[in-house]
Amino acid sequence: MAFVLSVTPTAADAQSLVCHPIRRGESATQVARRITGDSRNTYRASFQIMNASSRFVPKSQYDRVRAGWRACVIVPVVVRASASSSHVRADDARDASGPPPSTPPLVTPAALVRPSSPVTAPAAEMSEFFSPASVILRPIRNIDFTIVWLSAAMVVPWFGWRILDDYLARRKTATVVIRHFADRFVSEFERPLVRYDAEERPMQSRVRYRVRPGRFDILLAPGEGRRYPNLSDHRKNVEYDVARVVDALADASFVSGALHTQAGWVVVPFQFKSGPKHTGVTCISSF
Repeated sequence: MAFVLSVTPTAADAQSLVCHPIRRGESATQVARRITGDSRNTYRASFQIMNASSRFVPKSQYDRVRAGWRACVIVPVVVRASASSSHVRADDARDASGPPPSTPPLVTPAALVRPSSPVTAPAAEMSEFFSPASVILRPIRNIDFTIVWLSAAMVVPWFGWRILDDYLARRKTATVVIRHFADRFVSEFERPLVRYDAEERPMQSRVRYRVRPGRFDILLAPGEGRRYPNLSDHRKNVEYDVARVVDALADASFVSGALHTQAGWVVVPFQFKSGPKHTGVTCISSF
């Protein structure tokens, strides 16, 4: 006895994997960009990596992917059954062990993940992807460090030359100021010793710079046929004249130290303390 089995058109939504082999030297981020068009899909639920044993690799191990593994994208599949009527024998229907034939699965192209298509992911993965640390580090990944190094190679020497130039300019200015002060000191010191009928200067003088910046010595010695200044016979007089000259010059930027003798010279040590008055060469005109 035979009967008629009628099949009506039906549609069922399901999910399927579309897999692509990972190329040699390709990272998880690169293969996600190649397949889906956006590297941000790497750690989303719709993108998975399968190893050689057909097992899904945890996303925490995506930094160690290998060539030959497969990168898979989860896409929806629409299965349609053909509507037709067929006459089936009753005994053939009892012996049939499989489902009725159906058309091959239809994969819609729109199912592929695109940057503009929203992708649903678990809350934990979404919070990890949009964490503050990832937001900060994401721009750094796109920086070309070659340009950064080249920029640093040009900027750092420029700053170095600027610093050196400023140092040399300050040192030159300090030298000019110290020399000017020493000339004034010697002129004021020997002013009471000048004889109107003598052509020779009453004393000799030199300026000696020390290693430490701002430190210098004014060396004084008697002129030809003179015995002053010297500390062996006239220490009190020399100390008085030094104090008198310092007061007359009235320049608080120069501080004198204790006098001593070296190779026949009376050494008057000074320390120059740079201030607003001596920040440039033009300040010399104010002396």
